[in-house]
Amino acid sequence: MSLSVSRPLAGIASVLCCAAQAASPSPAGNLEPVVVTAARAEQPLSNALGDVSVIDAETLRNAGQSSLAELLQSQYGVDIATNGGPQTTTSVFLRGANSAHTVFLIDGQRVGSSSAGGAGINAIGLADVERIEILRGPASGLYGADAIGGVVNIITRRPAADRPLEAHGSAGIGSWNTRKADAGLSGSSGMWRYALSAGHASSDGFNATKPTEPGGLFDPDRDGYREDHAAGRLGLTWADGQDIEASFLRSRLNGQYDGGDGFDDRMIQKTESYSLASTNRIARSWTSRLRVGRTIDDNVSLYAPSAFDPAGRGAFRTRQTLFSWQNDFALAAGQSLSVAAERREEDVDGTTAFDPSSRNTNSLVGVYRADLSAHHIQGNLRYDHVAAYGSRVTGGLFYGYDLSPAWQATAAASTGFRLPTFNDLYYPIYGNPDLGPESSRNVEAGLRYHRGNVEAGVQAYRNKIDNLVVYQNPFAVNKDAVIKGITLNAAARLGATSLRASLDVTDPEDRNTGQTLTRRARQALKLAAEHRVAGWLLGAEWLASGSRLDTAYNASSFSNETYRLGGYSLLNLTASYDLTRQLRLQVRWNNVTDKDYEFARGYATPGSNVFVSLSYQP
Repeated sequence: MSLSVSRPLAGIASVLCCAAQAASPSPAGNLEPVVVTAARAEQPLSNALGDVSVIDAETLRNAGQSSLAELLQSQYGVDIATNGGPQTTTSVFLRGANSAHTVFLIDGQRVGSSSAGGAGINAIGLADVERIEILRGPASGLYGADAIGGVVNIITRRPAADRPLEAHGSAGIGSWNTRKADAGLSGSSGMWRYALSAGHASSDGFNATKPTEPGGLFDPDRDGYREDHAAGRLGLTWADGQDIEASFLRSRLNGQYDGGDGFDDRMIQKTESYSLASTNRIARSWTSRLRVGRTIDDNVSLYAPSAFDPAGRGAFRTRQTLFSWQNDFALAAGQSLSVAAERREEDVDGTTAFDPSSRNTNSLVGVYRADLSAHHIQGNLRYDHVAAYGSRVTGGLFYGYDLSPAWQATAAASTGFRLPTFNDLYYPIYGNPDLGPESSRNVEAGLRYHRGNVEAGVQAYRNKIDNLVVYQNPFAVNKDAVIKGITLNAAARLGATSLRASLDVTDPEDRNTGQTLTRRARQALKLAAEHRVAGWLLGAEWLASGSRLDTAYNASSFSNETYRLGGYSLLNLTASYDLTRQLRLQVRWNNVTDKDYEFARGYATPGSNVFVSLSYQP
């Protein structure tokens, strides 16, 4: 990794840090964000020792029509790839790790596919989401298997306490005949609180592939989608400190993709999450949290029938049943301990039969936190016993030292692991039942600045991954990789203007070949600004990404070939006007310069497009 990046990093940091003197203080009553992902318990964001950030409700509202993947792409340390549009297979890379190295949670509950790995986030709309927490770096010591790159916790809308019935909604239309509408209500009455929302979106879309697609999948048509979603909560506070809540989220995406000329290929992705949780304060210093839940990842592909597959249909369904009992203890002043027992039951079925088709994981986890004057410590330790794989122990140790009221130095070491998926192990032809679990060892150090409305940070890390599962002509095999990187991020609010900047330089290397791991960029610069004038909020976003490698099957040579995809830069503009205190008109213009770029060889990405919406928010 070149040290030449240190100058622009230092430049951005100095500009925004020096702006601290000009920054106005936070408005009275403006509460600091609270996060739960970094330590499995609530804490102010400024106290979190892990590399965590929050996409809050205001950012979500200002984002306009952005998909979940596009929204994550705007954050530091995050790269994405799609196979031809928001309705197609979507990958999220945290700190250069594989897409299957990110654990996705919905309200703290794991969701994803045990057959393919990863989660069908392309089916999750933003209308039901209240905020998103992103934890970067190995977190298996907190959340178990697969958290080698990090964790994304999607938190759905919650009803406000002591508020009467309120309604909200939005509707919009844009390029490619894209239409979106959603509505919801929430409130509380006495001991009860409730929230319910639903929505629909559709688009004629753009062509998912280009004539240069090497696998013979090009089809000169438009590939659109239809998406429906709903979410709800019902809570009862039956005594002081005694609470029970039921929640659900369901989404269904029917999206077109290209699998060759002459057939309307489709993928129907369903994501569901259900949970029942009881939170009980046993004593002043002891809170119990008991949860049972189920998540479902259901994927059905419809493609041209052939002699090998007369039905023209492939289906994979993952059901995860989850049990968790966590106890949070307040110890001496500034110290806390969380202890949890968990059980996860995975069941897989579909048109391809797996044997075995299920596995269970029993886990114990402990998290200790201490704030001792200028010293801050967090220790995570987790034991997982996985059927057919035995036991795994992972953990993390985090330390922070306050150099001054504005500056903090941090250091951390953590481990992670990932289990091969059922596809990796048992899928016909390319599955390999002899694959071993992946394991990772990560070290990192950072420096943070926070004063008034200005914050900045620099983080350097090295994540070594053993037994990385990769596909090699065409079998799944274990290899080794190491990911080194440095990230600088900064943000400032200067009166009516907000600024955000980040620079990521990553070196994700396959140790066996020396090549960069596919479909992720080595450099990414992200800039954003918003300015409020009268009733207008004007915004601009600029993303510059370096080149990336991609390995794709070439139908002409009957072999896998490696391609270099060029770098690109994107400019997005937003404008919104508050017609009333509750009613907002918003315009978003993506890819203003109509840049032609690729995340994957031969697959198209959105050209210049516009979306206009009207929203009501009490």
